[in-house]
Amino acid sequence: MPHTLDPSGPYSANRLFEWVMAIAMVLMALTLALPGDSLDRGAIRQLSDAGMSEESMAFVLASIGMARCVALFANGNLPFYGPILRYIGSVVGATFWAYIMTVLAVDGFVVGKASIVMPLVGSLTIGEILSVKRAVKDGRFKTRR
Repeated sequence: MPHTLDPSGPYSANRLFEWVMAIAMVLMALTLALPGDSLDRGAIRQLSDAGMSEESMAFVLASIGMARCVALFANGNLPFYGPILRYIGSVVGATFWAYIMTVLAVDGFVVGKASIVMPLVGSLTIGEILSVKRAVKDGRFKTRR
């Protein structure tokens, strides 16, 4: 189906990964906001050992996730600003996932036991990098000479 016939608008077609990532970030924030120590479990414990608090992670994830939802909505209605907002959200998302992957990788080498979460987070990082590329392409940004 051509992009012009997509009911969500020509700049919102094929953005399922970005929507899933935005919603996942919001749901992760809600989970971290629940009573108890969510980061005190298994492979994720390394994040709290690296100095990340549940409150700070919940705030960052909620902020990024909600901003990305707004950006994805704006993408279909504001063809210039939507891709810029998506670009920023994907860069921040890729950085966040890469940080988590790095913490898990370093801990895996130190402890000698790799986390099964590491390849998943690495895949999310790659997906976010591809989303950056797509947002730039959607925005048709031109460099000034």
